[in-house]
Formats: sequence, structure tokens, C-alpha cells
Amino acid sequence: MSLLKLTNVSAGYGQTPVLTNVDMTIDKGDIVCLLGRNGMGKTTLLRSVIGLNKVIKGDIVFDADDITNVPTYKRSRYGIAFIPQGREIIPYLSVLDNLKLGLAASRKKLKKIPDEIFEFFPMLKQHLKRQGGLLSGGQQQQLAIARGLMCNPQIMLLDEPTEGIQPSIVQEIDETLKRINREKGVTLLVVEQKIDFAKQLAQKFFIMEKGAIAAKGKTAELTDSLVRQYLTV
Repeated sequence: MSLLKLTNVSAGYGQTPVLTNVDMTIDKGDIVCLLGRNGMGKTTLLRSVIGLNKVIKGDIVFDADDITNVPTYKRSRYGIAFIPQGREIIPYLSVLDNLKLGLAASRKKLKKIPDEIFEFFPMLKQHLKRQGGLLSGGQQQQLAIARGLMCNPQIMLLDEPTEGIQPSIVQEIDETLKRINREKGVTLLVVEQKIDFAKQLAQKFFIMEKGAIAAKGKTAELTDSLVRQYLTV
């Protein structure tokens, strides 16, 4: 059953399109990686789904509801969580207060941080009083994912979650995302540059080229020739 469907979507900044006639369907429970060279529209696609970029034409349907013109703050209450590139945690707030920010978007109107957050991210429990800006890059990324999980999402949109993170933490993030998908049924759409990580994490892929979908399929079908054609710099 489809959870997120983009039909003939063109979107960008003002009336300047970055995406052109994008068709994409993501089913409930999928883990999907969105691949492509820099500047091909991957981040714009995520931002359009969450409502931060203007849809010039086309439709975005989420869980059978047309959300094309729904404000961003309401989309989070539909169960869409966005973990942006660069993480964008609040550096002068504590880990605890950063997590509490996620409560505002919770569909279940939670009053406290669920224990399962610390089951997925035990490191955070040890640093609750520490300022977010004092965490390592990998720890900040885990905090950003945990904050997104606080809204009890149906889908998480992650923009380059492995960027600038050491390999051991990348492996932890891979395992945690798979657990979130498996144990909570959260669908994942992940923009990623690391091909090996994408193949390890996702079941399906889309490749973007100049604002359009150039290729798609199961990650087992992500051949060396496709990588050379669309992803090699």
C-alpha cells in the first residue's frame, strides 16, 4: 500500500523549478534511498514533501490525503518527520531540551520522552544535560534522528545522515534505522551519497538527474553501470 505518492511534481524556489515532473511512489514499510550527484534536486524533493519548497504543479499525496498545499507544521502531524542535512539541532540547548522540541509535533500529544527513544539511542541518556553543540557529529546525528522520532512518524525523511561521520557511527546509524523500520514500522526515505551505505540500508532506490527521476529499482539492481552513469563524479 502506498504511503507517499508524488505525481508530476515540479517544485523549487518561487517560480524557478528545481524538480521537473517527478513521479515517485513509496510504500508503507519501505526503506528507500534517493541518490544522485550534488545539485540534482534531492534535498529539494525532501523539502517539497515536508512543505518547505513551493510545489509549482503536480500533487503530493500522503496516506491517501492530498497534502500539496498543507502547511509544514500540519504535515508533521500527519506523521512526516524531516531530519535535515547538517542536523540543525539547537547547539545551546541541552540534549533533553532538544528532544523536547520533538514533543511539539507529536501526533500522540506526548508529555514526556518515551523510554523507547533511549532504547534506540542509549548514548543520549548519558548526555541529557549536555549542550547539543558539545556532542560529536555522530552523536548530534543520533540526537537529530531521535528528535524526529519523537513525533511518532509514519515516515522519516533523512538528508545525508552519514555526512561527516566516522565509519563506526555510520554502522550504528544503519543498524538503528533498520530497527526503527522493523520494530516501529516507520517508512524511511534517505538521501545518501555513500553507495555502499545505500545498498546496505535500503531495499529500493531512486536516482535523480537534473531534477527528474532518471532510474529506480531494487537496490540489488543498482549496477556498476548505473553508478558510473549517474553517480560517479
